[in-house]
Amino acid sequence: MTAYHVTTQKKMERYRTSGCILPPVRFWPNEETARRWMKRTGRDVLVTFSLEGLTHHPLPDHRPARFTDEIIRDYQEARQ
Repeated sequence: MTAYHVTTQKKMERYRTSGCILPPVRFWPNEETARRWMKRTGRDVLVTFSLEGLTHHPLPDHRPARFTDEIIRDYQEARQ
């Protein structure tokens, strides 16, 4: 299963520098809801990563968003 994380260029630079996304990592379970959140918040970078082997939980205030307390080391910047 793929997770979709929405962020800014500034934070994306931090991810590149550190080589990881530090927790808590909030994400969406599908691309459509992630892209709607991008428009709503003005964030312009979509990052994907695999949920295989990660523990994750629902976010209580933004359904169907979820989060994980694990460090994400393997991620891909999606094309805009």
